[in-house]
Amino acid sequence: MKVPLEWLKELVPIKVTAEKLAELIALGGLETHLISSDILEVDILPNRADCWSLRGIAREVAALTKVKVKAEKPKVNETAEKTKKFVQVDILEPELCSRYMARVIKNVKVDDSPDWLKHRLEKAGVRSINNVVDVTNYLMLEIGQPMHAFDASLVKDRHIVVRRAEPKEKVLALDGKEYQLDSEVLVIADPDKAIAIAGIMGLANSEVRPTTTTIILESAFFNPVSIHENSRKLKLRSESSVRFAHGLDWLGVEEALDRGAALIAELAGGEVLSGSVDAKKKDPTPKNVLLRPARVEKILGEKLAVGTMTSILKGLGFGVKTKGNDLVIEIPLFRAMDLEREADLIEEIVRVNGFDKIKPTMPDTSFPGKKVPVEDHQKIRHSLVGCGLNEAQTYTLVGSRELEHCLLSAEHVLPVENPLNADQIYLRPSLLPGLLRVVERNQNRQIENVLLFEIGKSFAKNGDKLPRETYRVAAVATGSPFRSLLDKGTVDYFFLKGVIENLFASIGLELPELKESASGYLQVGSAAEIPGIGFFGALNPEIQRNFELKKPLFAFEFDLDALLGMARKGQIYRQLPKYPNISRDISLTAGENISNQRIIDLIKEVGGPLTEAVFPFDKFKESVAYRVVYRHQERTLTEAEVNQKHQEITAALVAQLNVKLR
Repeated sequence: MKVPLEWLKELVPIKVTAEKLAELIALGGLETHLISSDILEVDILPNRADCWSLRGIAREVAALTKVKVKAEKPKVNETAEKTKKFVQVDILEPELCSRYMARVIKNVKVDDSPDWLKHRLEKAGVRSINNVVDVTNYLMLEIGQPMHAFDASLVKDRHIVVRRAEPKEKVLALDGKEYQLDSEVLVIADPDKAIAIAGIMGLANSEVRPTTTTIILESAFFNPVSIHENSRKLKLRSESSVRFAHGLDWLGVEEALDRGAALIAELAGGEVLSGSVDAKKKDPTPKNVLLRPARVEKILGEKLAVGTMTSILKGLGFGVKTKGNDLVIEIPLFRAMDLEREADLIEEIVRVNGFDKIKPTMPDTSFPGKKVPVEDHQKIRHSLVGCGLNEAQTYTLVGSRELEHCLLSAEHVLPVENPLNADQIYLRPSLLPGLLRVVERNQNRQIENVLLFEIGKSFAKNGDKLPRETYRVAAVATGSPFRSLLDKGTVDYFFLKGVIENLFASIGLELPELKESASGYLQVGSAAEIPGIGFFGALNPEIQRNFELKKPLFAFEFDLDALLGMARKGQIYRQLPKYPNISRDISLTAGENISNQRIIDLIKEVGGPLTEAVFPFDKFKESVAYRVVYRHQERTLTEAEVNQKHQEITAALVAQLNVKLR
């Protein structure tokens, strides 16, 4: 809908630039663009029937800028002759037309509209026709209430009947096209013929012409569903049908009629008969909805002052009353079509107050007593992303195919009573089946380097109780971890171990002593286990064949709850060392039964507090080279001290582990 700014400023005092105004309305929920320096284009949402008018947009602007909409009470100068004696109205279908009003203006002179009216309609995208029809279009744009003007001399007996069309009744509309109607279509008629398709378009047999002198002006409230269906069925869409189909303001029917009659008399020199015909059902009662500030806080995640909520709702035209700690909100009739419940009011409050004012927080979806450690999970994510892995999110449900490929029995997993399809039958016992399926899908699309991780829940049987839900972190890696095509390195056991060491370090832990793993997911002899935490290593060759994976794949899966339970509560910071370190290397060959960890532990034990770090840095055939870093925290070490301690370490390695020095 086009909104001329000059026209809008007559309804609401605007103190912002056109660009800022467009941005403000858009942030309030209506997509808005500035199509020229003085015209806005507003995209009206289907549920916002109240915004199909300049007044509706003015109400939005007023609420967003905390000002008031200018009100204008129509003043009609009437003659002594009564409208009810001139025209008769009968509604035969009250379910389709719950209110029909009419006024009569005599002695009009149909002519061109004044320039100001032509200019205003042109800015809004409406063609000027004459000073009578232009008034109906003008008020439809400003108030949102469509009206229609009939030539009274062409309405037989000045008797208007609101009825259903006759089967196969043919009519010639104002657009010059003939339409065949059926009994579902509501028409405005006189005793002999239809004179308008209700709410959609007038007919040529009663249109206002240059010779017209007496006008019957109608304003009505039609059933929105009926208008929508008939407009679609006839393939006849008009500015009027759009507004009727979305729903109108019951009170706007009378206001538009009075203002229309007064303006026609002013522009066409006519005389308005006294009063109006108002055929209607019982006036609707505004709805009252209870608004609980506590509920607002729960939905938005933060507390809003009651005064702020009250101010916003009053600014939008709502009635507000206090009831204890809560508010009773009266929904105005112009919003009766889309506001039904408390959540609708909360949406109104937050969009006007500003979505940007709500602090972003992660939703708490945990059960009581099972709060998700979001910050700790983020540390895990950052660590794995920093190691070059991409986060994946797979379904918590798996199918028989994944279980069979992973050598798992369906007896030990939890079936779903109402599975959506064959691929979602069981609650996953592990994150790895889903990740392996993702690797398979990537490989089938010629993506060879796949490094993924996932943080999520696994599910295990728990007797007759609810299943045990455990947060886990798992990763799979295959191909090359390097982005450069020149580097031909591939993922192996040691790459994965390095990722895990970084993961442990991110939560303040050192990698504990490893044991050989017997997990069915991994290859025997190429897998390790961290007791009570999880396992890592090369994928079981049989599983790899089942998923038809071409390159070696390495994986790990840890119990995240157990891992975080070991983590330090908060980071521990130490002062940077003041004194330099001295390093020495030891190259040795150890027996097959001597693990790397036993060698490191012995070096640290003999070296004592002077040994700051020990790590292997080179391997040649059976020989492994270790670097020992020495440092004293309170003074600079001498060469003699370091040499003596280093000799003690080498002697202990030979004596206790029977290693051979090189």
